[in-house]
Amino acid sequence: DATRRTLSIVWGTKALPGLREAFVGAVKLIIEQQNKRGSWTYGGDVIAYRGDSTGEDLSLANWHFLVLDLARESGLKIDGLDSCVQKAARYIQDKQTKDGGFGGSNRESHYNQWSLSGGALAGLHLFEGVGSTAGKKASQFLTSFLAAEPPDWNANCNLYCWHGYAHALCLEGGPAWKSFASAMLKQLLAAQEADGSFKRGRPNWPAGDAADATYRQALCTLLLETPYRCALK
Repeated sequence: DATRRTLSIVWGTKALPGLREAFVGAVKLIIEQQNKRGSWTYGGDVIAYRGDSTGEDLSLANWHFLVLDLARESGLKIDGLDSCVQKAARYIQDKQTKDGGFGGSNRESHYNQWSLSGGALAGLHLFEGVGSTAGKKASQFLTSFLAAEPPDWNANCNLYCWHGYAHALCLEGGPAWKSFASAMLKQLLAAQEADGSFKRGRPNWPAGDAADATYRQALCTLLLETPYRCALK
């Protein structure tokens, strides 16, 4: 069915026991814990979230955008899903700066637009479609930034950020995606060891680092599979 076909994008074609139930439960939790700002925050006593919080966390939200889109693609009838997506889209737009990016306008501060614009733009593309006014402005910001500072394993290896850039630009397609993908894949393949692992790069933004080998492997795998996932959209 539609659910199985969609979830197979992430987990493969083999049907796993309880897959549907686990996925629906996770989506419901995300919907229930979205706060009034349209975002999510950590800090709960029983679960990780604080749905009653008035704060926001664009980094955390960026991951949730992917799950919400997958839920919509699945065709499952989940109460509150459409409203949750609408609030999330408004939240992304509220985070846009005059430069066009999403996040803080101070590059030296945490949660800045140079690190988080990729994930936020990907969410906007998924929810609003490629070509929205906010999306075009953000794409110009991101494209200009990456043209000035292309991915370099030994200078700006911010794998967390690269994942967001890759997803946004792949959904958009065109020359910006081809340029980034070519540079990024060359860096990844050159950094892969004989056993399939990846050597640690040198970040220029500490939160974008992937010092832990397992975390680094996960992010590199996501980057490598991005062209395949976007092609299925």
